[in-house]
Amino acid sequence: MTAITLLIRELYDLSDAFWHNQFHFERSLRYYHTKRRLQLFHSHCREHWMREYRKNRLGYEYNQTDSMQHAGDTSIDFAAIEASTCYQAIGNFDRQQLNDLNDIEIVDGKEFNASFYEYSDAQPKFQTDQIGELVEGVSFTFTGKIPINCERFSINFVYNNEARDIALHINPRLPQNYIVRNTKVYDVWGREEVSSALPFLLRRGDKFAIQVLITSACYMISVNGHHFAEYAHRLPYGNVKILEVKGDVEEIGMERTIVQSYPRRLAESAARSIDAHLDSEEDEVDCNVNKNITNTIPHEWCLINSKLSDNSPKNNCNTSDLGLTLPYYGTLLPKSLKEGRCLKIEGRVRLLPHSFYINLQQGQNIWPHPIIAFHLNPRFSQTSNGAIGKAIVCRNAWYNGGWAQEERSELDTNLRPGRTFCLAIVCSHDSFEVYVNNQFITEFKYQIKPDMIDTVYIQGDVKLWKVTLELNPIIKGKNIRIYHNPLYTEES
Repeated sequence: MTAITLLIRELYDLSDAFWHNQFHFERSLRYYHTKRRLQLFHSHCREHWMREYRKNRLGYEYNQTDSMQHAGDTSIDFAAIEASTCYQAIGNFDRQQLNDLNDIEIVDGKEFNASFYEYSDAQPKFQTDQIGELVEGVSFTFTGKIPINCERFSINFVYNNEARDIALHINPRLPQNYIVRNTKVYDVWGREEVSSALPFLLRRGDKFAIQVLITSACYMISVNGHHFAEYAHRLPYGNVKILEVKGDVEEIGMERTIVQSYPRRLAESAARSIDAHLDSEEDEVDCNVNKNITNTIPHEWCLINSKLSDNSPKNNCNTSDLGLTLPYYGTLLPKSLKEGRCLKIEGRVRLLPHSFYINLQQGQNIWPHPIIAFHLNPRFSQTSNGAIGKAIVCRNAWYNGGWAQEERSELDTNLRPGRTFCLAIVCSHDSFEVYVNNQFITEFKYQIKPDMIDTVYIQGDVKLWKVTLELNPIIKGKNIRIYHNPLYTEES
């Protein structure tokens, strides 16, 4: 009976593979083998979690015999602890799932190739089993130098068992310009994760610092002081006993610390002070409205490709014209954002925008999660017939340990691919109001008063020119401010 059941399952998986790939033989077989590999991987992960559960709750080791006996055990919520290991069909990967995690710059990894996980020199460049107890808040920072001939290297969090399972594998691949994250169980690799909101920051010939923070839900990974990605636990992290670094890398060092916040800021990731143009607190102005709300972006914003050499004839403009780097952290003085003032953000939309977001928050940390008074996230149309500049504009706030009720609207944002913009977030008496190129777009009622905001965080498919704090004065002779919501305007 068991053999017949297995045969039926095999036939079903094969037919499913051919159906999903329109009966293309080579693609169908690749789909089939990948699906079976991930099913096996999922099964092995489940066995590890069951063993850990039995050991911690019932006080005895869990073995493969128990796995068969308790295959139908429903007392464990595997939907929660195995969320990242569940199979996702090839070809049915939904990019919107990444949107919900605020992944902006989507990078597609190549097909799974086990050879990318192997090295000609199998000996680690660094290895230690002196890692102490792993609990939430433990952080490991790996430093080193990338040689000019580097192809790839890896940082591994390894079990000290016969299979040498790897709970976390961080694998920068320089030719592909992305960093793979994965897990290996009983010599079976899981699904690669390669997406990140952060551009690839590793360069041949440069030094690097990669920080890995352990939290109860995931590993948090930063590169050179910038948060790069989260990786949900596929295996229990408490059983990791060995750390190792392999591949094309030199001068490796490792530091273990217990931290209260993450990521550790470096000189290149330190926050900037936001210029405050508040020289005059005069609440009325007698001037042309358009004069007060024009942006300061140069008519022709000179862009320099970082790959151009210094003596290239195209490299003929001042580096100050490059604008601000992303991710952007700007700091405000306490209680400086209040009614009658606005945050002015000038920049340019990338040519193929996916989305970007602006957080008005308290503090610069990723962990613990900061309080966010206002989260603004335009998500652009990805369909061929979508209107240029039209976007789903999401608004939200994060406080009391979670997100509030999200508000979203489909709007013509006046944000055009490749075009400059001036975006203003204005503090009114009861809401944040958003204006793009002088046009009112949307508003978000205060969940938290704006005077608690001390940090502005911007990330995504934009290039930034300037971020400033400015007045939003009343126009003399009228009862409206320079930026005013036309829905509520009442002229005197």
